Amino acid sequence: MPPPPSSHNTLSIPLSNLTTLLQTLQAALSHPLPKPTTPDPPNALSLLHDSSSLLHAQTTKLSLLLLTPPFTPTAIASILTSISSSCLPGLISVWELCDARRYSSALREEIRVLLRDMATGMLALAGMVSQDENVRGEGKREEILQATGQVWQVCERMNKVAGMGITGVAVEKVNAWYALVKDAVEEIEAWDPDEEEEEEEEEEEGSLFGSSDSSEPTEQKANINNLPNGTAHATNEKNNTDSTITPALSTLHIHTPSPSQTLKTYTLPPLKLLPIMYAALLKSRISTFPPFHKSSPTASSLAPEPKTIALLDNLLRSLHSFSSEIDEIAASLYSRDADDVKRRLGELRGAAERCVDAVKLDWEGKEDDGFSQWSGIWVKRLRGTIGSSS
Repeated sequence: MPPPPSSHNTLSIPLSNLTTLLQTLQAALSHPLPKPTTPDPPNALSLLHDSSSLLHAQTTKLSLLLLTPPFTPTAIASILTSISSSCLPGLISVWELCDARRYSSALREEIRVLLRDMATGMLALAGMVSQDENVRGEGKREEILQATGQVWQVCERMNKVAGMGITGVAVEKVNAWYALVKDAVEEIEAWDPDEEEEEEEEEEEGSLFGSSDSSEPTEQKANINNLPNGTAHATNEKNNTDSTITPALSTLHIHTPSPSQTLKTYTLPPLKLLPIMYAALLKSRISTFPPFHKSSPTASSLAPEPKTIALLDNLLRSLHSFSSEIDEIAASLYSRDADDVKRRLGELRGAAERCVDAVKLDWEGKEDDGFSQWSGIWVKRLRGTIGSSS
């Protein structure tokens, strides 16, 4: 009777196949996608949902086998084979089907990151599978739990993304950028450049002159008392006169804004219009994009057209760039670089105008009574805060 196969022989081929597939996927994620060859390919989001659900279940079984005695190479090999033959081919197909012209660049990038993180977690988990039955997984418990948790988290996110579809992912991203823009504007609005400059001046004076000598006023008083009677009397009269005039002059003082305060006043109005733009675009354009998710029909005639997808991607790129540009404007403002602030505000005005004008019509190319009319009013207000460029 031949001896039973060792754990090494049982696990080596399934482990090798799994590792090869994961490395193949990692390589594919860094290369451009091939163009779909079929006119009506299957729904990549439906495949994403099914494959990630199955991977979640198989990963759960694998982690339990690795953590629970006795060590059973045949059961582990069966799960590794199932992952390699069903879950991973399905996820690789998702990447091949996820053409940016059909699913948007935003959604494709989201899926790329998820597949990358899944492959990283699965490779780590595969590394926990010992080919020696005398080496148990108990000593690697924390590592197994960590790798399993990473794969679970990615699978749950894949399920969510498949249900959200193009529109849901776009809304989620714009909401995040909208929050960043609001926070940045509120931070600039709360900034007091005069108070900051006064603190800097006090620090400079302290470093230059050190602490004041408290004995000086006493010495001055003693010197005054030693003056001749007439001189001392004249000095007291002068002090009394000064104490009467000084309060009166202080009431005539007119506050002149500092250059920093003037620059802040110039910067805020256009920036405060940006959160209004984000809110309007979210309500009237992003959230009304034609839905396409895991349950959507795959017929080309029912999916969003490539030109509509491209318009959405351009809109998202603009909204993302604004959330970054406002940080650059704030940095220039805080450093009192007026030329850079004005240059960046001018560029931002032009980009914001183009962004709003590009989606003045709805996704069907028609003018509506809401955003189409509002956009013209908003652009006019923006031009009024900065001035139109020639």
